[in-house]
Amino acid sequence: MKKFYTMKDFVDMPEANIYESAEQFQKFINQFRDDKSYPYGFVSGTAVSRNMDVLDYYSGNEVNTVSFVSSNYLGLSQHHKVIKAVKNAVEQYGAGTCAAPPIGGYTNIHKELEKKLARLHGKEDAILYTSGYAANIGVFQNLFNKSDMVLVDMFVHASIYDGLKNNTNTKIYKHNDMNYLELVLNREKGKYRNLVIVTDGVFSQDGDLANLPGICTLAEKYGAMVFVDDAHGVGVMGNLGKGTLDYFGVEDRVEIVTGTLSKALGSAGGYAAGSKKLIDYLRLYSRSNTFSASIAPPAVGGASKALDLFEEEPYIIKGLWENTAYLKKRLSDSGFCIGLSESPIVPLMINDDMKAIYAARKLFERGVYVVPATYPAVKLKNSRLRVNVSAMHTLEDLDYFCDTLEEVDRECDLHLRAN
Repeated sequence: MKKFYTMKDFVDMPEANIYESAEQFQKFINQFRDDKSYPYGFVSGTAVSRNMDVLDYYSGNEVNTVSFVSSNYLGLSQHHKVIKAVKNAVEQYGAGTCAAPPIGGYTNIHKELEKKLARLHGKEDAILYTSGYAANIGVFQNLFNKSDMVLVDMFVHASIYDGLKNNTNTKIYKHNDMNYLELVLNREKGKYRNLVIVTDGVFSQDGDLANLPGICTLAEKYGAMVFVDDAHGVGVMGNLGKGTLDYFGVEDRVEIVTGTLSKALGSAGGYAAGSKKLIDYLRLYSRSNTFSASIAPPAVGGASKALDLFEEEPYIIKGLWENTAYLKKRLSDSGFCIGLSESPIVPLMINDDMKAIYAARKLFERGVYVVPATYPAVKLKNSRLRVNVSAMHTLEDLDYFCDTLEEVDRECDLHLRAN
């Protein structure tokens, strides 16, 4: 049988230099070619939205698709009021600042957006970063070191792991396992300068929620702090899209919340919100902020207006949840496994990497653009199609996806519903 490669096969080749490693890695790249699944081979000629015209790298044809690949949950990247705000920001501030925040790259619209984000999360202050990834790097690289112990849910975003890498003592606890978390907290209490629990609010691959009430209760019992990445919660969870902390009512029990402007806010950039003193500390010590040009003004203007729309047009959030409920019911009624999702992230579980890749390709050829999630995005043999629902999807879009999925499953004899 032909070997099926994953990225795990090429993580560490101690005897190979960088060119030899790259040469060996071509085996994995060639596998993409054979499967017609190279992720950088799909180029969109239209906005990344519910409908996309995607150039098929392998056939050379442009495919008109219904798309489920974007985290633009509310469709705000194309909202006319957001676009107007982007244009106004360009006209007043230009395309970019070309300067880091402490050396002139901090404008009044950057400051105003930080204030809005702080209010959103019930915090005193916030700091902007060029991406959600940079936010987690900036926070975790600079607040903790070998004097601290950080307990991390095993399914947090990669940026949190990268921020903690080689910088502090880290223990990973089983996903949402409060019994194991308490066991570790009890064992580690009093041994470190800071004891910290880190979790996502909404988990990006399974779409389920952190047990924030349980985590906060344990943190208070054992003198730990709680940090939450709510990238997929803002604009989706809580009253008027205030996020997972608001949904569970734990805003005042979490030290810092990080997030992104690139999902429900329809823009680009990231942030951290917390007490004024912690944010002041990060402004000067957080290298991914102080040594990077600030977020481009058009992105700031767009995100700021998107935040306003949470209150001005709350029916958009309502529409997102109606679409989410409809799709989940249709998939479940048809016998497909969608895990334990509690959000608009719907994992269509397949548990076979080759089958997930093949199913995604066949769906794409029929005009449904959805991404297979395989290792290292998820654990080995835990593959799925990661379906992102948007408020902009119509019922016809959702029905077409479900009908086409059933057709592919039946015609290609995949037995997806057997899982």
